[in-house]
Amino acid sequence: MKANYNLVKRMNPSTKELLWYASPSGKGVMDAAETAKIAVGNTTLSKGEFNHVMETVVDNLVPQIMSGITVTLGNLGKLRLSFSSKGVTNIDDFDPQTMIQNVKFIFAPSVELKQALQTATFELDGVVEDGVKYGSKDSYRTVKNVVIPPAVTTILDMKTQKTDGTLTRDQLGKFMGNGLLLVGADGTSPGQIDFYGENNPELPVETVTIFGYNSDTEVVFIVPRDLAEGKYRVTLTTYYSGTDTPLEEPRVIEIPEVTLV
Repeated sequence: MKANYNLVKRMNPSTKELLWYASPSGKGVMDAAETAKIAVGNTTLSKGEFNHVMETVVDNLVPQIMSGITVTLGNLGKLRLSFSSKGVTNIDDFDPQTMIQNVKFIFAPSVELKQALQTATFELDGVVEDGVKYGSKDSYRTVKNVVIPPAVTTILDMKTQKTDGTLTRDQLGKFMGNGLLLVGADGTSPGQIDFYGENNPELPVETVTIFGYNSDTEVVFIVPRDLAEGKYRVTLTTYYSGTDTPLEEPRVIEIPEVTLV
């Protein structure tokens, strides 16, 4: 299940440094009518029936909770009453009206609700700085004139899930970073990934031009199986300019060392 978040810039209380933090994407509060409409979607129930059930639930179950019973709310979870109190030496000195404190309801999510959290995939909803929300990282960078140089920041072996710079031959590998969309000189054909051996570091020993996935942030490809185990310098060559018009000269992103196993 998808969960939305915003990147929000705020001060780290320990270091006083401004950092980007993820924050749940608050999108307002649904009123009773909106909640009823969403809740009965794709069912034969009416909004009126839903509201009637909810009113009945409140009328009948709240007294049970207040009495000390933990109530199960379908597949959402359980709700119970909680409070603390001051202590007295003499039992007759206890005054519940003044000594009971921190009264609150405790909600314990169900297994299904916990599972939704454990399997959640997080999707960026926006970037927030100084109270202004931008729809994406790109729109934020455009407004702020922030330029991120193209680079590979992570090398993932999709067989072993290692990110230590090793890749398994004849298996899927993934380069992650910025500005990685590999496009040829005509703007439509693919760019290329070149492997250079230690013996002849200027002459590519293998070129990859077929990609399982090719975007600005990720490139997935099959690691050449004909190459021997060892260390290689790798380059990504692209004419992608960020627009429909390709660059006049190719842009080359270099990875100084990749180890094939």
